[in-house]
Amino acid sequence: MELFLILGGITAFVGIIIIIIRHYEKKRTEAMKAVASSLNFSFSRKESNSLIASLDQFLLFSHGHSKMVSNVMKGRVNDIDITIMGYRYTIGSDSHARTWAQTVILFQSRLLLLPSFNLQPERFIHKIGSALGYQDINFNSHPAFSEQYLLRGTDEEAVRNFFTDGLLAYYDKHKGLSTEGDGDILMFYREGKKVPPQNIRSFIEEGLAIFNLVRIQT
Repeated sequence: MELFLILGGITAFVGIIIIIIRHYEKKRTEAMKAVASSLNFSFSRKESNSLIASLDQFLLFSHGHSKMVSNVMKGRVNDIDITIMGYRYTIGSDSHARTWAQTVILFQSRLLLLPSFNLQPERFIHKIGSALGYQDINFNSHPAFSEQYLLRGTDEEAVRNFFTDGLLAYYDKHKGLSTEGDGDILMFYREGKKVPPQNIRSFIEEGLAIFNLVRIQT
C-alpha cells in the first residue's frame, strides 16, 4: 500500500510540473504573439521541420535530436528579412539527456556577404581540443577575444580578413554571444538562453549592432 501511495505521489507531482510548464509556455506564446503584432511581424506558434532543414549548414541546427522551432516572428526592416524563433534540441538520451532552449534571430539581406563561420563562448573542453589541434582561430592583436571565444570557419584566411578590429573589439566587450554566418545570413543567439518577451526589441537591436558591423558598406 505504501508503495502505491509513493508512486501515486510521484505521478501527481510530475503531473503538476507538466501543468505548470504548459501554463508558462502558453503565457509566453501569448506574450510573443503580442510583441510580433507590435512590430508588425507575422507570428506562428510552431513551424514545420523544413525551416530547420533549410538551416542545417549552421552548427546550432546540425547536432542533437528532438529539434523543435516555436514562437516564430517574421518581418522586414530596411531591406533586412528578420526571423526570431525559439529553438530547442536534445543531446544524449535517457538519464544522460540534456535539452538546450534558446531564442535565435536570423538576418537575411543582400547587404551580407559572409564567410562560413561559427563563433561561440570558449569553454574548458574547447581549450583541450585546441591543444590537440582542434581549430580555433585566434588573434594576437585581441587576446581578450581569443581567450573568451572559439572561432571556426571553413576558410580560415577569409574568416581572419572578415573579423576586423571593430568587430573583434565589439566581442571583446560583449561576452557570452554566439554568432554564425554564411553568405547572406547572419544568426545570433545566446546558447541555452530564452529572451523574455519584453526584451525582444533590445534583442533585435543587439543583433542589428552586429549586422551593421559586418554588412557591405554601400
